[in-house]
Order: sequence, then C-alpha cells, then structure tokens
Amino acid sequence: MLQTIKNIRNSFFILITIFPNVFAEEITNLSWKKSVYIGKKLSNFRETVTSPALGKEAWKITLLPKDCGRDEGDYSDCKNNGRDPVVGHGGGDRARSEYYTSTKFKGEKWHSVSIFIPNDFKSVEPVSTSFFQIYEKGEGPRLMLRTKFGVLSPRYYPVNGMDSPGVIYKRLRIKDMKGKWTTILFHTKMSKDPKKGFMKMYVDDTLYNVFEGRTSFGGEHYNKFGIYHSWISRWNDKFNGEYPKQVIYYDNLFRTNKKEKLLKLIQKN
Repeated sequence: MLQTIKNIRNSFFILITIFPNVFAEEITNLSWKKSVYIGKKLSNFRETVTSPALGKEAWKITLLPKDCGRDEGDYSDCKNNGRDPVVGHGGGDRARSEYYTSTKFKGEKWHSVSIFIPNDFKSVEPVSTSFFQIYEKGEGPRLMLRTKFGVLSPRYYPVNGMDSPGVIYKRLRIKDMKGKWTTILFHTKMSKDPKKGFMKMYVDDTLYNVFEGRTSFGGEHYNKFGIYHSWISRWNDKFNGEYPKQVIYYDNLFRTNKKEKLLKLIQKN
C-alpha cells in the first residue's frame, strides 16, 4: 500500500514536470503557459504573493528592461523588426513577461482580469505596453488592453485590417489605478459576421468601451496576460535614460460562458 502511494506521488510529480502549466484555483479557472520566454534574463517572471491580493494570493509579473526571448520555433522578440536597433539588445524591438491560455474558445464568452498597479510604476511611453490580450490562433490579437497617454484602454484589431479604439464611454487613467485593485470585465462574441461580432469592456458594471463588427476569421481564440512591450526602439528615439523595470499584479483571471458564473468566481476571491 505504501509503495502504491509512493508510485502515485512520483507519477504526479512527473506529470507536473512534463506539463508545467500554471493553474491556481483562487486566481484563475484556466491553465496558462509561458509565452516567448526562452533566453530571457528573468525566466521565472511570475511570483505567487499574498500582498497585495484580493483573496489569499495573487500573481506578481515582472518585466526587466528590454528582456526579450524567443519561442520553440522561429519567432523571436529579439529580432530587428525594421526599426532602429535596441542598444545592447541584439536589435530586437519587443519584450514580454506574458502567459497564454492552453485552452481555446470560439463564440461568446465573458472574461475578467483584476490589475494592481504599484505606486512606483513607471511608464515606458512611447513604447506600446499591453497588460491583457484576446488572440486569434494563427492570426493575431483581436483585443489588447494597453496604455497610451496615461490611459489604460482596449485597442481592437478586427479582421478588416484596421485597428480601432472602439466607442469610448469612460476612460481608465493609470494615475487613478495606482495603489489599488481594478477589476475589468470583457464580454466578447468572436464572429465572422459583422452584424453579430462585438467586444465590450466593463469596470464596476459600467460600460467603458465597445466595438461592434467582424471580430474573427472563424478560428480559435485564447487569452494572454502579463506585460508586453512593442516598438522598444521608440524609447531610444526619445530618451537616453535608463529603461525602467515594470511590475504588475494580477488576480481574477477567469473565462466563462455566462456573466453570472463569472461574477460568482470573482466574489469567491
């Protein structure tokens, strides 16, 4: 009997080692994998912390200055994308400390993400910074929650090739988010039909932003969270100073079919 328990325990350890997906029931109902992380200076960029946290725990995500990596294929954030080379960075123009969901979805869903921005958070504008994404497999982002001019707002990438800020009802300002948790909900319907597709953003049950139109080529979609910098060379174009490290805390990374179920998961935290 004791040997059987040991064998089960060893088998469980092997499974965790082979399939290193991140799952923490209180923080998320999804399974997550690292994105474009091979060769990063800080490869373990996610920490489980007890403060700040909405419940018992939250995830701390750290992005070191210009810390790029590559994936298991040919893609690399460190490659030059036709812009000026990044000093001391091998000519790359992107960097990230980011996770993506291993489970995909189609059609209509509700998503949540709670974000805590520390008081000492420093902007890297004019570099583009994203904290959360909805991505279509093999195609690209459909929604990026990103900072610009001190505002955190969604940028929509519908399949007509033109990105859009959507219809803006209210704005989330970074200065007002510092030192506290902000919970954001997205209600999305990924559809090839421009009359059926939509992506909506809510904060405290108030509609902040909406896009309506063709939101998908018809493929599978997944979520991404973490800090993602693009067009890093813009920093070199404008500044000579030190590129800042960024830290963001995450909680309530849920995805459900119904709003009611999503709210129950959030309220448990």
